[in-house]
Amino acid sequence: MAVKMVLADLAGECFDERIELGEYDETTEKLRRRVLAQIRDDGRRRRFVLRRALSTALIAAVLVSLLTATAYALGLFRLNKNHIPDDVTVRGEWIERDGEGNIAEVQILEYTDTNLVFSFEAETAPRRVEFKPGWLPMEGFGDGGSGWYHYFGNDGESGETRIPYKIEIFYAIPGFRLVMMYQSEIVEETSWGEYELVKLVNHASWGDDNYVLLFHPAQGYMIRVGGCLDMGTLEKLAKDLEIRLTDEEVTYDPDFNIGVINIGRG
Repeated sequence: MAVKMVLADLAGECFDERIELGEYDETTEKLRRRVLAQIRDDGRRRRFVLRRALSTALIAAVLVSLLTATAYALGLFRLNKNHIPDDVTVRGEWIERDGEGNIAEVQILEYTDTNLVFSFEAETAPRRVEFKPGWLPMEGFGDGGSGWYHYFGNDGESGETRIPYKIEIFYAIPGFRLVMMYQSEIVEETSWGEYELVKLVNHASWGDDNYVLLFHPAQGYMIRVGGCLDMGTLEKLAKDLEIRLTDEEVTYDPDFNIGVINIGRG
């Protein structure tokens, strides 16, 4: 009698729900242990169970390989939140070159008053995105046209006042680090739809600023909304943004490998 088996059922038998893409060796080891556990003393049963279990293991291994390849093909990105000890100085450099590509000047950048640096992992270059504010606590200005921006905000009433809010887009570029100057405290990490959401308070020299970060792991961009407004207002501002993906690929110059994510005037 022929035995019919559904591929999805095989996968359900073989995979632990906690297995993540890319953990091929760990998955294979789990499958090997399951195969050995199914072998009994009965020689006929041993041969049948071993043959069935090995077939299941082979299918599972192929599924892991295919799913991993699919994940890389989709260009998944990762955001790393690196916590910096008090006695560590974060260093980077900006390299200026002449018309022939020779190094003309090297500027070493050092950051001592920081405890949080963001970095990224990526399998491909992200594409640029633009945003359109859907709700604003007050008027603002930005770079862009037809209501779509990559930078937007309000500088406050004067240069002596605090910055209410600023919105800016950053991209997941391997080897590039974003420094959060001054001491910071992450107060919440959660998911919101397709985004990873991080809320933090930055203890700047002029007072505390709040930040809401929306990172898109499938498309490789992060939206930073920060300012002296309360966290709830900044979160509403972030979640009411309309986002559109462009066809332009992000280019990265490795000569400039560090930047600052703090809000700024201008």
